[in-house]
Amino acid sequence: MRLRVPFDALYWSWRVAAALVQRLPARLVYIGAVAGGEFAYLVWRRRREITKSNFAIVLGRPAKDPEVARVARRAFRNFGKYLTEIMRFPSMGRAELRDLVTIDPVSLAHLQSARNKGRGIIFVSAHFGNFELGGARIAQEIPLTVVADELENTRLMDFLVANREHKNVVILPPEGATRRVLAALRRNEMVGFMMDLGPRAHELANVEATFFGVRTAFPTIAAALARVSGAPIIVAAVTRDRDNSFKGVALTPIFVERTKEAATDLERATQAIVHALEGLMRPEPDQWYIFRPMWPASLDAAT
Repeated sequence: MRLRVPFDALYWSWRVAAALVQRLPARLVYIGAVAGGEFAYLVWRRRREITKSNFAIVLGRPAKDPEVARVARRAFRNFGKYLTEIMRFPSMGRAELRDLVTIDPVSLAHLQSARNKGRGIIFVSAHFGNFELGGARIAQEIPLTVVADELENTRLMDFLVANREHKNVVILPPEGATRRVLAALRRNEMVGFMMDLGPRAHELANVEATFFGVRTAFPTIAAALARVSGAPIIVAAVTRDRDNSFKGVALTPIFVERTKEAATDLERATQAIVHALEGLMRPEPDQWYIFRPMWPASLDAAT
């Protein structure tokens, strides 16, 4: 019972904030979002130190390097913007979303090439840029089912899931998702997974892969599903531009080889996915919302 009060408060706070965001000019909303991100960076010490530890690896610099702090600070600010965009998301029409998130012709060609195989598409990304808007934009082209952990606040989770379903994006919890995921692939649709789970990866089937030069754990679910189903993997990201519009980029399809050495197949495919994600993220590291330990070294900052 004690948990219901803060959960209800969070739910109604979100609803009130979303109502304001949908009515205020975007310029004012972004000013408030940046200020909120700055405030969170200053007061949320534990998450700040974890984030700096992560970006030290990304940038190849000591955690105390001023550039590491600058990138971490910008990540908090960008996350503030991301939250306000998710609040505005339900009021966006198809045309507005299409104008806000552009997908270059080469990326569309990669998606179409993958879909032409007739086995569906496994869509892989990270908590980067605005993955929510990107998923909704891609779903205008091909229906999308995303496997994602649920929030503890079930009321807020149900509200957010309903908003996504209105945009042709279905959200499934990992438990019991297999049947519906395979059905989506048989319909030649997309299923989506996030790779940057940090410690959560250890609770799932996982392998180690080299990411920004350092080994860490990644879930093998995307590689395993591709190996079993024959569906190609598309690694993609949506990057924020200076004017707060977005560009969606989808890379060349990855096909998972099926040999007698299943473990080797999964490790090789997961490394290919991770390498592709690194290439998408490296030019704009401050758009990565990695506030949880991503590498073993980052765990020290969490204590």
